[in-house]
Amino acid sequence: MSQNSAVSPAQSAPYSKMQLLIILLTPIIVMGASSWLYFSGVLMPDGHTNKGVLLTPVLSVTDFGFPEPVISEERQWMMIQLSTDCTEQCEERVYVQRQIHVALGKLESRIDRVLLTENSNSDQLKQNFPRLTIKPITQQDLSEQLRERVPEEVLLNNPVFIADPFGNVMLYFTDEHDYKAQISDIKKLLKLSTIG
Repeated sequence: MSQNSAVSPAQSAPYSKMQLLIILLTPIIVMGASSWLYFSGVLMPDGHTNKGVLLTPVLSVTDFGFPEPVISEERQWMMIQLSTDCTEQCEERVYVQRQIHVALGKLESRIDRVLLTENSNSDQLKQNFPRLTIKPITQQDLSEQLRERVPEEVLLNNPVFIADPFGNVMLYFTDEHDYKAQISDIKKLLKLSTIG
């Protein structure tokens, strides 16, 4: 064995201390950097995939005059159309919601359609749309929180709200959201959800 190839313990001590320091500092640096990135918001995506308007924090179905939800296996998702005065525009919207409901295919059985209206032509609507649940409502039945969080012009233009089986209303669509936007969001919600 040659004299040059042998490394004395005194010479290897700085090298092994450097290795130990790297091994110990690596997790600390990674944790510190990741915490800084998370809390500072740097590199956080600000895009979203939903097409409808998200309600954060969510509203409750009680804000629409429904009773407090009872959690059971029979509970369904709901498409709640709010049309206090159901005119021709409202009926067109009901028709589009039925088409969306049918287009859900195998997911159709997981969601119910509800129309909230104070209009008196509900018998004609029931005849035209037999699977539609019609619930009478007045403006006073709507909670103050709902009126504060959703613009009045939206509430007057037949919005459609999406409620989960627990009674949380987390999303709504206005007349600006087309058929494809609504069906995309509803399918995404139903596929990602194991409830209802």
